[in-house]
Formats: sequence, C-alpha cells, structure tokens
Amino acid sequence: MKLINIVSCLEDGNVIECGGNALEAYQGILEAIEAGEITPEATLVYLVTPMPLKAGLLQILRAHKPGASEKLTITGIMNEIASVKGETWVFMDHFEDLTEKAALKYLWLHENGNVNYMAAINGTMRAEVGSFYSTFQRLNPHECLDDEAIDVTWAFMAFMSILMALAYFKVGLDYGILITGALWFALIAFRTMNYILR
Repeated sequence: MKLINIVSCLEDGNVIECGGNALEAYQGILEAIEAGEITPEATLVYLVTPMPLKAGLLQILRAHKPGASEKLTITGIMNEIASVKGETWVFMDHFEDLTEKAALKYLWLHENGNVNYMAAINGTMRAEVGSFYSTFQRLNPHECLDDEAIDVTWAFMAFMSILMALAYFKVGLDYGILITGALWFALIAFRTMNYILR
C-alpha cells in the first residue's frame, strides 16, 4: 500500500517521508517493476545524499547518459538533465544535508526538467531550503516539523530541570544541603535529558 502511494505521489510531484528511508522505497519500486506489478515511465536514480551537489547532479545525468563527462559545469549538467525527454524519479536520503544553493538547483530541475523527488529526512533541515521543501507532499505529516510546528524540546528540558532543581532544593532546605547541590543536579538532569533525546 505504501509503495503504491509513493508511486502515485511521484507521478504527481515530489514526496517526502519524515524519519523514513528513501533507499527502501527505491528498492521496493525496482522489485515491483521487475515483478511486473508496476510500469512507471520514469528512470529511477538513488542518491545516498544530495550533497555534494555536482556529484548528485552527475549521477542523475548518468542515469540517462552513462558516458557523461565529469568536466561539465553544474549549469551544463542541469541543462543536459532538463533536455532529457523522459521523466526521472530521484530518491534521496539525508534531505537535511541540503544547502540553500543545492536546494535551488534541485528545485530548478523539478520545475524545468521532468524530475520528481522522493526524499527522506531524519533530522532538522536548514530554514533556507523551505522553498524546495514546500513542493513536497508529506507521506507522514504527523512526523514532519513544518513551519507551523514548534519544537519544544529545549523548553521542556529546561522546565523539567527547573522542576527537579526545586524539588532537590526543597529537600536540601529540609536537610541542610546547600543550594549549589540543587543547581548542580539541575545541570546534570538537563544534560542527561539532552543526551537521551538526541
């Protein structure tokens, strides 16, 4: 079911899976093609990471033209990809590695060449890639942090640390332990939660 959903989304545009793995989707689609279950009109390409930009673009181009030269400029590679007649589906992991410049180049290919992306994000992306990210349909929107979402991790950890410090301080007042111990405990609690949540 998920595979059919990904193929359907790729036929319409870009798709992203938060906390997922694009390699699994890529391999699943290849297996479905070999089994004759689906017959997409697209060339499939898998990128472990979208960075470095030139290497990723060259890999996309070589899916269509295996002998493409490494001496081509980024602009030259992009023009070659845009001139390809068929559709290309690019599967990329580590969407969070994208820089603003790379995101704009990949976005240009989506808008000017027949390139659609299936990406997986497993971390926090840079805010500058938001224009590219906004072109993606989310497979699992409840796990994606969008512009409207607020990450409260740090606030929660700080609040819990203060609560623990106050509880420790109360015990310290009852039994004569110094406030320094409470503050030290709060720091240890904060660092421990930070370690656990990462």
